[in-house]
Amino acid sequence: MALVLLACIPAPAVRAVPCSGAEQLMLSIGKELSAGNISGAEQILREMDSTPECAVAILAHARVAEASGAAVEAEDFFVQYAELVPNEARAYSYHARFLLARGQFPRADVLAAVALEKDSNDVVALAVHGEILDMNGQTQEGLKLLEEACRLDPRIAEAQFRLATIYDRLKRPADAVRHFEKVVEVDPRDARAWDYLALDLEPLGDVERADLAYRKGLAVNQPSAHFDAFLDYNYGRFLMKRNDLIASKQHLDRAVGLTPNVRAPWYERAKVNLKLKNNQQAREDAERAANIRDPQGIIIDLQLYVLLEQIYTRLGNAELAEKYAKLSQRTPVPPRKD
Repeated sequence: MALVLLACIPAPAVRAVPCSGAEQLMLSIGKELSAGNISGAEQILREMDSTPECAVAILAHARVAEASGAAVEAEDFFVQYAELVPNEARAYSYHARFLLARGQFPRADVLAAVALEKDSNDVVALAVHGEILDMNGQTQEGLKLLEEACRLDPRIAEAQFRLATIYDRLKRPADAVRHFEKVVEVDPRDARAWDYLALDLEPLGDVERADLAYRKGLAVNQPSAHFDAFLDYNYGRFLMKRNDLIASKQHLDRAVGLTPNVRAPWYERAKVNLKLKNNQQAREDAERAANIRDPQGIIIDLQLYVLLEQIYTRLGNAELAEKYAKLSQRTPVPPRKD
């Protein structure tokens, strides 16, 4: 529906002229898009098209087209806007962010650099360049730029999210929580941020807030750019640790349906089934997990062998229990990842 609505909004004839009314509408569009409300942004765009002609209307069309998934139209609008106002930083920074989201990293970085030449405080360009620096292994440099972007504009949700994920990766949960809370404040429909927030609250011992964050994430976890396929998995593990086994299994049932080719959900459901004395189901889940590769080492082979030994012992199958016991003894523990 969003694409159809967008197609009904013709791009206005524009000139590079000041238009304060349209600038205010542009800010409103940004707020709607940050909150994931594309239909609200489209409605404001209609109002903008009724204002006196101005270049910023082209940028508004680009941003709404991007959010609606109309990538070709969005790129055309970004190029048009840069041609009209070549000295404006945002003529390049928003385009850079668009390219970054589509994996066109070299082009994104070039445009971010151009934007920063025009305005060293352009928050979108700072965030894009910071994220690319982090991707290239220059994490501390990227961290500084993302921190600066978030300081200049605390409501830039994507920059807050990227900054928080770096802190999560660096095992700094308190810092991660601070920024994930900013994300969900701006966009409460971001299921990814709720999931991360819960995961970082857990090691801080804030169990009740973690539980609430998981439930808020699940309530908004709908198909979108912010859909989180591992939210049920993470909440299922959380509930297992709290010994709420029935509820844990319900979420892990959904998790294996969402990610059937990932080892971890099958392994965790096998553990729950074993605790629930569903021994045959535990065996099926564990054997399924053993047949799925896990290149990231989330669940290592040794863990599966130990679990399968327990399951076959419970089932009274001494031969298979001994097989997995021997595999456990022969399998080295992999070196710990930093």
